[in-house]
Order: sequence, then C-alpha cells, then structure tokens
Amino acid sequence: MAKSKVLYSAFLATLFCFLIASTEMIRVEAIGCETPSATWKGACVVTEDCDNQCIKWEGAIHGACHLGFGWSISQCYCYFC
Repeated sequence: MAKSKVLYSAFLATLFCFLIASTEMIRVEAIGCETPSATWKGACVVTEDCDNQCIKWEGAIHGACHLGFGWSISQCYCYFC
C-alpha cells in the first residue's frame, strides 16, 4: 500500500513537471515572435510604416498594425521569428 502511494506521488510530480515545462515553452515562443514595438509612438494606421520601423529600428523580420481589443487604438507589432 505504501509503495503504491509513493509511485502515485512520483507519477503526479512527473506529470506536473511536464505540464509546467510545456507551458513555459509555449509562453516563451509567443513572447519571442510577436511583441509590441518599443519605438512606435501613437496609433498605428499604416502597416507599411510600422513594417519599415520594425525592420530598420528594431531588427525585426516584419511589422504590422493590429487593432486592440474593444475601443483601444491600433498598435504596431514587430515579428522576430
């Protein structure tokens, strides 16, 4: 009986570790690819301007304007992967 509790606890601990590791990997990938521009100020209206600024100023691969949620203004997002 004691052995089965130890095995069950070890199984749950291993499962929990895999769950946390997979969640961290997803979060890191999401943060690394698309981030709000650090140099853009104000509303983003022209995607080409955002694209040029992300490439030239921030070293990104691509940039694009995205409308925020609700009534928020559009923002410039830079893509690094």
